[in-house]
Amino acid sequence: MKKYLLFIIVFITLQQSSNAQCCSPGNPVSGSEYVGILPKKTLRTITYYRHSFSDTYYEGSEISDYQGTQSGYDFIGEVLSYGIFKKLTAEAELGYYFTKYQDSDVLDEFRTHGFTNATVSLKYALLKSKNDMELTLGAGSKFPVSRKVFRDEYGVPYPQEIQPSTGAFGFVAQLFFFKGFKEKKWRLVVHGRYELNGYNSEDYRFGDAIFTSVFIGRSFAKNWSATLQLRNEYRWEDWQGDTRYLVTGGDILYLSPQISYTFQQRLTVSAMGDIPVYRHYNGVQLGPKYAFGISVVKDFCL
Repeated sequence: MKKYLLFIIVFITLQQSSNAQCCSPGNPVSGSEYVGILPKKTLRTITYYRHSFSDTYYEGSEISDYQGTQSGYDFIGEVLSYGIFKKLTAEAELGYYFTKYQDSDVLDEFRTHGFTNATVSLKYALLKSKNDMELTLGAGSKFPVSRKVFRDEYGVPYPQEIQPSTGAFGFVAQLFFFKGFKEKKWRLVVHGRYELNGYNSEDYRFGDAIFTSVFIGRSFAKNWSATLQLRNEYRWEDWQGDTRYLVTGGDILYLSPQISYTFQQRLTVSAMGDIPVYRHYNGVQLGPKYAFGISVVKDFCL
């Protein structure tokens, strides 16, 4: 297993030179490790709910003197995957914010809701071996389901980061590596995702993003499994026209435990949480404090 751990270390280290941004619209990470290809004529649905809360400003990696704001959201997402051929799978993603808010002691209070960007992509397995190993690449496009811009009573747009959607088209690329160890009931998953964002109707462009997840999981008891995920989220700075926002961008590292139970009907229910263990932002930014969620995964043989 040492060579697979070396692959993980190199994969993460190559991204450390990136800048990033902490808070922006878009589909929150579901925490699911079910992102590989599917057998032909198999349909998979992943439905997940996520709650997030933030109440602390950071400057770089340190807590800032500027405080007094709370932010968070309640979100439901759906991922549909279908095995077209043995090594080719189509996938569609969509999500909806029941509420997305930012309350401040000195600034206005903002509340929005609505659909995020949708994503449609194809994934192809470069390697799918009999000894439980898979290497898959994927690519697709993002597009806004709604371009509604939330505004105050005077017609001034709310801050871009509180809008439910980026309001712009974009591009997504993915890499997925899986290795199972049946004799010891262990599994190793590495998932990388790159998102490129375009300009919206307000001439605003959210910074591109890189997400890197490493899952180590093990089955135990009957139908139970536990997974520990280490996830990096990097975002480049945002742009307003030709002006770059230097107080956007940074990176954050999460430790995310997950426990799952699989029913006989190919139905898996999981509960997971996010605990930030490292962060570094450009300038002063509001950082996430915690998040938790549940997901339901169901396979259908058509």
